[in-house]
Amino acid sequence: MDFDLPDDIQRLVAVARDFREQRLAPLEAEFLREGNVPWPLRPRLQAEARELGLWAIDVPRAHGGLGLGQLAVCAVHEELNKHPMMFEVGGAPEPVLYHCAPHQWERYFAAVVAGERHSAYAFTEPGTGSDLGAIETTAVRDGEEWVIDGRKLFIGLAERVEFLILFASTDPSRGGRGVSVFLIDSGTPGYEVVRTIPTMGDAWDPCELRFDGCRVPDTQLLGELNEGFATADDQLSHGRLKIASYQLGIAQRCIDLAVAWAQERTTWGQPIASRQAIQFMLADSAVELDAARLLVYRTAWRADRGDDVRTDAFKSKLFATEMAQRVTDRCLQVFGGRGYARDSPIQSFFRQVRLWRIGHGTAEIHRWMIARDLLGPAANGRPPQ
Repeated sequence: MDFDLPDDIQRLVAVARDFREQRLAPLEAEFLREGNVPWPLRPRLQAEARELGLWAIDVPRAHGGLGLGQLAVCAVHEELNKHPMMFEVGGAPEPVLYHCAPHQWERYFAAVVAGERHSAYAFTEPGTGSDLGAIETTAVRDGEEWVIDGRKLFIGLAERVEFLILFASTDPSRGGRGVSVFLIDSGTPGYEVVRTIPTMGDAWDPCELRFDGCRVPDTQLLGELNEGFATADDQLSHGRLKIASYQLGIAQRCIDLAVAWAQERTTWGQPIASRQAIQFMLADSAVELDAARLLVYRTAWRADRGDDVRTDAFKSKLFATEMAQRVTDRCLQVFGGRGYARDSPIQSFFRQVRLWRIGHGTAEIHRWMIARDLLGPAANGRPPQ
């Protein structure tokens, strides 16, 4: 069994490291001060990343990508997320877009790979997050069109993108088995970005959306009618694995900073690195990070083999996000008041990781799904088959 990353992935990670050190690191002080960087800078950085080959990492070569798979995605995003600005390389369509029909392919899938268009994923609503069957946004057929009404909440980047990937109920009597997916171009009449929502994190101000008699042609249906449940399941497994990789980079950066500080900071004439309390916090953090990395990378490797990694993705995101929360908390404690200051990246990471224990399914939902996999029908109160 070989635990080393393949050479082509190692080379790509080295490119990502150079990019982070040379292009992202100089922006860190401004980012920590302002909580973001000017928006036009992000597409310029993405263009630079594309020139370096950091683009469409897991997209098959036949579709214009690097074809390197999920392990490469995780390794690169671990490296990039050692910077607090949550920078993602582009050119990777949401997995649901692989369901595009031939007449949708160029306008949506290929345009994302080319960097010409960007999407937002409109799933969560004021009354529901992970419960697909509770979606209240409706799409009602009217001849060859669909009329969409409802609201969406906490939709990232909705005010910046060219189209939405929208989940709506097309057969309320079937609950979660009556949900479909639509492609909604920005500017479509009846679709409105109501507001951005200030949050406790940096670089993430999601949006509230409203649909009031929004009409789209039948050609905007993505995939099969009432098959949104299966589409979302695949989408969320992919997203959970990538989010888990973010936590690896965050935790590694915080540990590196805390180790350096413990060696430098002195109390009563000795570096705090000599204090057992500090040693134990750093040791526990290092062990938990290594365990999380092995779990995340194994899941990515299995995904690249074509295995069903749905439950493994739940495990990876659950363990990695909770690990990162503990590690950032410990490392902030090692820094003391210095870590609480706004110019410390640790405080930004600490607030950022709190989001990921909620987004793409809460930790509690993840535990429930893992338990269902272990216990089978008994988890729902039914006798074993």
